[in-house]
Amino acid sequence: MKKQVPGKAIIYDDNCPLCTAYTAAFVKGGLLKKENRISFSNVNMQQFKIDWNRAKHEIPVIDLDSGQVKYGVDALTEILQQKFPFILKLIRVKCLSWFFRKLYKLISYNRKIIVASNNKNKPAFDCTPDYSFPWRWILIITCYSIANVFITTSAWLMFRSYAIHLSPLVVINWMLIPVLLSFFASWKLATEIHAHVAITAVITGFLLLTASCCLLFFQNIFLLFYAMLLLILLVTLKQLVRRATFIYNMMHR
Repeated sequence: MKKQVPGKAIIYDDNCPLCTAYTAAFVKGGLLKKENRISFSNVNMQQFKIDWNRAKHEIPVIDLDSGQVKYGVDALTEILQQKFPFILKLIRVKCLSWFFRKLYKLISYNRKIIVASNNKNKPAFDCTPDYSFPWRWILIITCYSIANVFITTSAWLMFRSYAIHLSPLVVINWMLIPVLLSFFASWKLATEIHAHVAITAVITGFLLLTASCCLLFFQNIFLLFYAMLLLILLVTLKQLVRRATFIYNMMHR
């Protein structure tokens, strides 16, 4: 196992649970010194020569010895290749590099909406990514597609178990709800509604698929299945309430 490379610091968005989690994992895994994990809430902007506008969209890693700064996928590769050298070779493959960079942008531009977490800390620098309709709609289409695969597969398994003779595609009608809601909103608000509903649908769809698989393999334990459905309903309602609150706070800033 390689030792961590000294003199590297990472600047992360501490109002983003995703950023907080994976940078904490870097420290725990010995890839980064604890004192070199610096949040945007505590960063001294005069200390580093960083393109701060770029840093809103791509996490920066600074070589404290040379002052060189790497961003986004290159920054994460710089950290991860210490323990996983093959990552450096993978990222040099053009098609893989293209894919990971696009995936990074998809998550980065939408990270605030994916977790729907209200800011707890007041950052020294506002690292909220620029609003991007294209990346937001790519997220929406991707999540709706994944969610409908989960939900229609779940419906097929449940219809099969209960001998219900309906096409699983009938459940796609659930999408009429966000579509109707969006008719009464501005373009931006409609986009936000679709984004939050799509993300919630992915979570709910995955849980439904898990419950449906349990029904398939444990056909005599219907009580367990109904308990899981109740739990899924509660999780979905909690997500919807949290995300509705996030949209409200965002529109009234």
